[in-house]
Amino acid sequence: MKQICFFIIFIIGSVMVSAQSLADAEAAFGQGDYADAIPGLKAAVDAKPRDAALQHKLGVAYMRTGNYKSALAHLAKGTSESKVAEAEIAFMEYRFDDAEELLDKYEAALKKARKKADPLAAEVEALRGRIDAARNMLDRVEKIVVVDSIAVDKEDFLRAYRLSREAGSLRSVDALPQGMEAAEPTAVYVTPAADRMIWAAPDANENFRLVQTFRLDDGSWEEPRPLGDALGEGADANYPFLMPDGVTLYFANDGENSLGGYDIFLSRFDGEQFLQPQNVGMPYNSPYDDYMMAVDEATGAGWWATDRNRLDDSITIYIFVPQELRINYPVDTPSLPQFALLTSVAVTQQSGDERTAVFDRINEALSQPKPVAVPSVRLSLPDGRVVTASSQLHSQQARSLMNRYVDALRNLESCTKRLDQLRKDYKSDTTLAASIRQAESEESNLRRNAARLRNEVISAECN
Repeated sequence: MKQICFFIIFIIGSVMVSAQSLADAEAAFGQGDYADAIPGLKAAVDAKPRDAALQHKLGVAYMRTGNYKSALAHLAKGTSESKVAEAEIAFMEYRFDDAEELLDKYEAALKKARKKADPLAAEVEALRGRIDAARNMLDRVEKIVVVDSIAVDKEDFLRAYRLSREAGSLRSVDALPQGMEAAEPTAVYVTPAADRMIWAAPDANENFRLVQTFRLDDGSWEEPRPLGDALGEGADANYPFLMPDGVTLYFANDGENSLGGYDIFLSRFDGEQFLQPQNVGMPYNSPYDDYMMAVDEATGAGWWATDRNRLDDSITIYIFVPQELRINYPVDTPSLPQFALLTSVAVTQQSGDERTAVFDRINEALSQPKPVAVPSVRLSLPDGRVVTASSQLHSQQARSLMNRYVDALRNLESCTKRLDQLRKDYKSDTTLAASIRQAESEESNLRRNAARLRNEVISAECN
């Protein structure tokens, strides 16, 4: 009799523990703590393998932790909503046709069940939009040479970027002047002359926006100013890198034009503002987080970070050879998604010599830093003074504007050199006509901007 009572008590206790475990698991699931939810959900599914709702939750939990194989095994036994989760996995694996077919099946099941309300309507619509965008990008996968990929600590990945002095530097928020607010996390880009910083800071809506500050003649820094509203697109803009021409800006954004998470975008400064950014496409971007693009013209090396390889607390940094002209893979290239996702770095390389040459240039540039040229400036003021440096100005506002004027002259000089080179290359490549027209427009705007700043310097000093 005692044995029977003990057995009954054991069964009741086991049920209570199981029930408590499931309650905790569902609470963790509801809070987005999917890894914590898996053990309890798995125990519940083992006890009730025909419970489609439990199978669905366990499948979603596995999906959110990156275990797609286990996720698909449980989602196949789940509810009709599991089709949407399966479609998301297919999308992440670049099986875009499969993803769309699964969404069609989900909507057909809703129609058959005569359900008027679709709880996943917004999610399905957003996923269809991402599928369409990814298909368009897959038609324009850039053919690049990736010379190396390295796994680094996600918390300290900036140390892996080995940039020449001419490219500027990437620093942590500790480099910011005291009291300046920054997003968490972000990267601080510092120009080669160390007179300008660009980074991300939260705005009034807690979205990240890119801001900049200029160093004044007395060594202090002016109040940060937004780089431009167009860069945020109503979402988070982060991880900036400004090319030495002062015109071309790379940064990351996770808005509606992203495939998912952060994507890398490019914008150009027209002399007055940064223009509407463009997604740089594949293979740089993926459905995962892709960010911190940096292109070092002095070494011929490009860098970007991504978590597409799902390495827990680490991320992957790809080092590639940038091309002056974009060349895409033909759309009928076999295994094109593999080139887009970069499942193998080796397939992008023609020989081992490329890697050696790139790293030789990097090592040489870092061992022999070159001073950054500063444009010569000569301002004739109405009072007869001739000013060649900001330190000769009395007004603090004029000194700040003078620094911007020098920066504008540097940008104009870089743009003019680029335009001259394009015109030379046009003799053997007439497809550069559009690029030349764009560069001419940029040069004109930069020239007007420099003239405006020159007049503002004189006005601030003399009024």
